[in-house]
Amino acid sequence: MFTGTLVRVAPQVRQATRQMSAISGPPRVRISFAEKVVHGLVITGSMMIVPAWVLVNIKNYKSRD
Repeated sequence: MFTGTLVRVAPQVRQATRQMSAISGPPRVRISFAEKVVHGLVITGSMMIVPAWVLVNIKNYKSRD
């Protein structure tokens, strides 16, 4: 009953699977310390935008009660 459907789906499933491996060792492309600092600042700044916005507008939030 379902064997025809399974036969058609099986090659697609087999094709979709991947095999991955992790290679440890030194990086292929070295990133400078300045670039790491800039990326860290961007990530930290983007995470702190919402809490900073809330703290700046805390009086507005309290006055709504």
